[in-house]
This record gives sequence, C-alpha cells and structure tokens, in this order.
Amino acid sequence: MQNAPWFYNLISLGGMILLLALARAGGLRRGPTAWRTLAWGMGLQLAVGALVFALPAGRGGLVVVNQAMVALMGYSRAGIEFLFGPLAIPPGEQGSLGFMLAIHALPTIIFFMALTALLYQAGILQRVVRLFSRVFVRSLGTSGAESLGVASLIFVGVESAGMVRPFLPKFTRSEMFCLLTAAMSTVASSTLGVYVITLQGGFPNIAGHLVSASLISAPAAIVVAKLMEPETGEPLTTGQLVDPAMGKYGGFMESITTGSLDGVKLVVGVAALLMSFLGLVALANGILGWLAGLAGWEGFSLQTVLGWLGYPFALAMGVPPADAAPVGSLLGQRILVTEIPAYLQLKDILAAGGLTYGRSAVIASYALCGFAHVASIAIFVGGFGALAPGRMGEWSRLGVKALWAATLATMLTGCVAGLFAHGGATLLGLGS
Repeated sequence: MQNAPWFYNLISLGGMILLLALARAGGLRRGPTAWRTLAWGMGLQLAVGALVFALPAGRGGLVVVNQAMVALMGYSRAGIEFLFGPLAIPPGEQGSLGFMLAIHALPTIIFFMALTALLYQAGILQRVVRLFSRVFVRSLGTSGAESLGVASLIFVGVESAGMVRPFLPKFTRSEMFCLLTAAMSTVASSTLGVYVITLQGGFPNIAGHLVSASLISAPAAIVVAKLMEPETGEPLTTGQLVDPAMGKYGGFMESITTGSLDGVKLVVGVAALLMSFLGLVALANGILGWLAGLAGWEGFSLQTVLGWLGYPFALAMGVPPADAAPVGSLLGQRILVTEIPAYLQLKDILAAGGLTYGRSAVIASYALCGFAHVASIAIFVGGFGALAPGRMGEWSRLGVKALWAATLATMLTGCVAGLFAHGGATLLGLGS
C-alpha cells in the first residue's frame, strides 16, 4: 500500500465541515445552535485523534490497548474450544477448517457480556462510566442523564438504558434523540470483540483502533444530535451528575449467569439478523440482476447502487478517488446488512490488494465502527421504548432520523482518522 499525499488530510478536514453542515441542515426542528457543544465536541474528537495518530505516547498506548484486547480474546477461546472442539481451531493453525463467524467470533459476545456484568457488579464499570459522564456534562453541557446514557453506550449496548431508566419517561425530545444517535454510533464491548476476532488476522493493530473509534464516536454523536435536534426544553438533570444504578445483581455468580444468558440472546439476535438481511439482499440482487439483464446491463446489483451513493461521502472523508468506490460501497452495505459483513468484505478487499492507499483502510475501519444500520432502529427503539412505554410513539418517530444522524457521526469519526492518518497502513500493521 502507498502513502497518499498530505493534502488528503486537508480534504478530511473539509469533510468534517461538510458533514456538520449536513447535520444542521437535516434538523427538522429549529432551535439555537449549541456552539459550546459543537466546539467542545469537536475538540474532544480531535484530541483523541491527535493522541492516537500524532503523539508517540498515544501510539504506544494504542498498542497496549490492542494487546490487552487480543489477550482477552485468547481467554474467551477457552470456553469456545471446549464446546466446539476441532471446529474452534483458529484460521492459520494446523487442522483449522477456516474462519467461521458463528464459531470463532459470535460466541465471544457471551464472554464479554458476562465480563461486563461482573465488572458492573464489582462497581468498576460504574466508576469508568461516571468519569466519561462527568467529562460530557462539564465540557459539552449535556444533561446528567443523557451524558450517563451516552457514556455507558461506549461499554454496553441497549442494556445501558437501565442506568438511566428512572429518567427516560421525563427525557426531552433532544435527550431522546441524542441517546438514540449515540446508541447507533458507538459499539458495545461485546460486539467489539466480534470485530477484533474477525479482523485481527488482516489488521494486527485493529483492536486499539476500534477502541479509539468508539471513543471518538461518542462526542461525534452528541455533536450531530444537538445540531439536528437542538435542546429547546429544560432537561430534568441539567448541569447535574447522575450516578449509575448500583446493585443490579444479587451477587457475582448471578451477574455472570445473567450476563451469559443475555449474551446468548444477543448472539441469537445477531445471527438471525445476519441470516435474514443477507438473504433478503441476495433476493434483491437476484431481482435487480434479472431486470438489469433485460435492459442489457450486466453485473448490476445493490452493491452498485450503494457504491454510487457512498462514493461522494468516501471522497469527503479523505479517501483518494482510486479507493472511493469500494469504501463507499462498504458504507452503504453497513446501513443495510450491519457492519459485520462490511468488515469481512473490507478484510477480503485488503487481502486481494483492492485498496491503493493505507489511509483508505484506516478511514474505512473507523467509519464502519458503529451500529448505524436499519436493524438497529428496531433494536434501540424497542429497547428504550420498553423502559418508557408511554413515549413509544416518540421513540419510533425519531428512529429513522437517528439512523441518518448516526451515519453522519460515524463518517465524522472517519474524517478525524483521515485528518491525522499518515502512513496509515503501518499504523494498522499492514505494512507501508
């Protein structure tokens, strides 16, 4: 892979401005521009980007985080190997049957759900979440409850709603939209493990970068949400710090058991969505291919359309034109069939030498890191709405708009990576 000219970094900066303008223009409700949230939110994103890409200490920290995540993946394999035997032999090792998502990756969700529940019961997770929540309240000016909700989403998924459950019925429309956008923009630690297992063979340093991407996406989501849905009400917890709920489980064993069973439900849900959506996309491609064949167009598919739609956004993030079509197609696919197939295809593209520049791989890996896909509307609207059933209609009406906001937020994260990325292939461990 080659290193792209330096001016592509400036294009990424221009892309950030363009995405922010789209967010503001896409808001259907008018209100005051949250300049403080905008300034501090962008500052936090740029600070994390500079730490990861520009400072030696940050690069060293990223390697440490990567090693820690990979070590956790190794521990998670103990139960998988016991259960599946020879089928669980990792790709590349003698006797392996190759990579199988259902065996090598999805079961890690159960391990991480159990670990997260254990950390919650020990009070460790609450302390970390409260630290992030304090940063958001003090710097971005968001309410205590929505800050706590967004902070918890960095570590857990829809379960984070439990931490702010008492406040959900009284949330303002802006708070609801912010929470939904953040839910679709960030990734939980359980799913992050799937990405790492899936990609680490082709991306030796991918774990550290994905953690970095999730951290950048949290303030990005808040910024985009407040531009699209400005706060016009009076949040119940304005300027306050809200403590996460304590004592969720009866003991450590109950936390492990409950976390594991919740993990099983999540694995089944992910597998079901992948099977149904991939099947439906294949059906749509069959119909499109048949119709296109009648018109004399060969090779026409949904991927073709998604590539056209994603192409300008890939360019705006600072992807060189030579790589913009495949990266744009991946962005479009993520919206339809979730990020896991998109990451798998990115890995195949890189293995085949399908990207010319290293920065393209960096930007794509950051921009794909999020739950910004159609299925997440049902997951999060249903999850949050179940805890505040009296406002289910409002959650539902905000769902599609939040998906667009989350898509902009994840692309904003890609722009931050593109702004600082130089020699990106080396950072990802792909060679220069």
